[in-house]
Amino acid sequence: MADFFRTAAASFLVTSALILGGALYEKLGQDPVAAATIEAPSAVLAVAAAPLSVPPVQASLLAVSAAPASSPPVTVAAADLHPVAEVDAPPLEAEPDGFVAPAWFPAELHENLLAVEAMEGAPLTQGGPDFASRAVFVYDLDAGKVLIARNADDRRPVASLTKLVGALAAMTESPNLDQELCLQSIDRPSLPGTASKLRSGTCATGWDFLGASLVRSDNGAAYAMSGVAGLPFETFVERMNSVAGELGMSQSTFADPSGAEDENLSTARDMTRAVLAASLHPSTAAVVNAPYWDFHDISRDRVRRLYTTDRIVERKDIDVLGAKTGYTDTARYCFTAVIRTEDGRRVAFTMLGAPRNRNRWRDVDRLIDWLNAGGGR
Repeated sequence: MADFFRTAAASFLVTSALILGGALYEKLGQDPVAAATIEAPSAVLAVAAAPLSVPPVQASLLAVSAAPASSPPVTVAAADLHPVAEVDAPPLEAEPDGFVAPAWFPAELHENLLAVEAMEGAPLTQGGPDFASRAVFVYDLDAGKVLIARNADDRRPVASLTKLVGALAAMTESPNLDQELCLQSIDRPSLPGTASKLRSGTCATGWDFLGASLVRSDNGAAYAMSGVAGLPFETFVERMNSVAGELGMSQSTFADPSGAEDENLSTARDMTRAVLAASLHPSTAAVVNAPYWDFHDISRDRVRRLYTTDRIVERKDIDVLGAKTGYTDTARYCFTAVIRTEDGRRVAFTMLGAPRNRNRWRDVDRLIDWLNAGGGR
């Protein structure tokens, strides 16, 4: 009989545990969050008390999910917050500045000169005519894009295109171009192939020496630019190289004002920067597009008309805003210009190393015809 009562009591306890466990399971199934608030019997707690190995990150997630869904938002008084120490953070560095126009260039024209930096871009148009010139660079000033770049960054002798940089170097000293100067024997180039139409002792204004240098490409007048600037010759050549650097002509070095030396090295891209600057500066712009220059030789009281070496001034379908020719046996035939096309586009370009004079002008004509037909748009 005692065994019967012991068996019955055990059955009762087991049955009660099962019923209670089922009720707990049902409650948890309806509301998982209720697990945090239901008190389980000691037998169940003994099981739940078994240690769980939970990674720290998971434990924090569990702590968040165990919070009752209906809990009110927690508010924190300002006094309960720990103050954050103020740190003197270094100021943000400004973006690197781009091209800055030289101080000697007229301030009202600085914006127009920004194109010298944009010329770094790759050509957006790979087409264009065939050229005999060894290096070609063409830039649309109004669209702000490179049209043609063929060997545009090859360093080559640039002959009398150098005179553009010499003229700009003279302008850095803000010279009085109305002042009279006399060409001395030491001002005349003595290198082979550097003949000048101006004799030693020729006296004229700075304007006339500038005109003879850029329009007729006279070598003696180019050497006189150091006198126009009021600088010793060596200092003047250094100034030419400084001007080149200020205009972003990073691949250029110059050795004399006339371009006779083979050490006058530049690229088609760099020389396009120079001709643009010369076409914008008020003093050089008044000269670099002239079809001729009347040179007033004060010492002999006579006027000599010097015609330009630029053949495209004869074309009626463009406006020449600036141009310069160049030739030596090493550089061959070169040309650089800024033009306004038939439809009003302003385009700057340079061609270096054409094998013959006729190749040079054929290349220039082909390019202008291509531009007038809408090429590069």
